[in-house]
Amino acid sequence: MELTTMMRVFITVADKGSLAEAGRELNFSPSVMSKSITALEDRLGARLLNRTTRSVSLTEIGHAYLDRARRILGDIEEAESAISDEVKAPRGHLRVTAPSTFSYRHIAPHLPLFREIYPEVEIELIISDTELNLVENHIDLAVRIALLKDSSLIARKIASNPRAMVASPKYLKKKKKPKHPNDLDNHDLISFQNGSPYNEWHFLIDDKPKTFVAKGKLQLNHGDAILRSCINDGGIAMLSRFVVGRHIASGKLVSLLDKYLQEDIPIYAVYPSGKHLSLKVRAFLDFLIEIYGSVPYWEEEGDHKSKAAKRASL
Repeated sequence: MELTTMMRVFITVADKGSLAEAGRELNFSPSVMSKSITALEDRLGARLLNRTTRSVSLTEIGHAYLDRARRILGDIEEAESAISDEVKAPRGHLRVTAPSTFSYRHIAPHLPLFREIYPEVEIELIISDTELNLVENHIDLAVRIALLKDSSLIARKIASNPRAMVASPKYLKKKKKPKHPNDLDNHDLISFQNGSPYNEWHFLIDDKPKTFVAKGKLQLNHGDAILRSCINDGGIAMLSRFVVGRHIASGKLVSLLDKYLQEDIPIYAVYPSGKHLSLKVRAFLDFLIEIYGSVPYWEEEGDHKSKAAKRASL
């Protein structure tokens, strides 16, 4: 058995924690799996796995070898991909992760169009509000809306993300419309739960930055819940324009204190550094950038769906 095959067997067993389950995934019999692991250990002169009749676990040396084996096979796959990309159209399985609210509104609706343009790409969208480890979860690309801290990732801005302070017209009839950030003390606020960084509302007042920490009489842990409460006259909220843009355009919500706001955490696409950007990933990244445009459609008035489709067809 070739060394790369033995390494792949070892990695799959380590990931699955079971020889039998790994064998089913690779379509190898239990005897082939066992012989492969034994042959690899004999070649290295070290035990990689502690094996019992029910489970397997990595030895200390096994942990160290696993990281190196992943990198080696990854380099081989990337080298082959770099060559094949020169002569092939985008194809293969693409794993993408993104936060829930953005996924529902601005990724999932566009996936059928992407598949129409690139029919040989199979997309798996993992919707998660937790920042998943891209390498450990074999994810090709992640959409992140945050100030990036992980320097091991390559980031590319795909859209701006200004936030808007909003309230319903009915609420503003009941309460006097705020004209200055200081007026917020006299209003009902809808915020995320205490301690959330999204409760820090940033203003520029007399050319000086000021941070207002919102503590709402309504505290919710999801942007969509805040949106619904705000539309139903619950008070003033601060949400991304990709959430509230169309509601402002339709008149369901009113944008407030725009001239004071200093709110924009860009939307990034990130992928592991040192990883060859395959044709399928490059195609998806360029597709999103084209769809969103230099001024994202959620910041424009009118039918954003038709604009998005027009951009994607260019």
